[in-house]
Amino acid sequence: MYVETDFLTALVKDDDWLQDAAIEALEERDDLHTSILAYAEVMVLFYDREDAEYEIDAPRAIANLLELVPIRPEAHEDAVLAAAAFLDEYDLTPFDALHAGLVTTGEEGVLSTEQDYDTIGLDRTPLEPDSSE
Repeated sequence: MYVETDFLTALVKDDDWLQDAAIEALEERDDLHTSILAYAEVMVLFYDREDAEYEIDAPRAIANLLELVPIRPEAHEDAVLAAAAFLDEYDLTPFDALHAGLVTTGEEGVLSTEQDYDTIGLDRTPLEPDSSE
């Protein structure tokens, strides 16, 4: 059964009104799964560090969540794990981290203006016009 973001956040937060129901569902079902989109939303919640009500170690939390709620297709799990590391190590935005995670775990480069990708070593082709012309 597909679960969405409120299920994942109930598991991540120390105290959430849906936590008991989410844990009960985990105990009763073995077919729970989600998508890269639900994890993207969770990563957005991790990103706002200054106003956060709670501190969360994003890479560890994502790895733990993936053990409980896998992503379909499975190939996206590695991309999400990479993205969580990029959030933490390079302070990328959640969506830039996810794009970088997909590129890193695939066999492609990226066509983009985002220079942060150069910092993490992605094969980036600049989208911006050549200023020397």
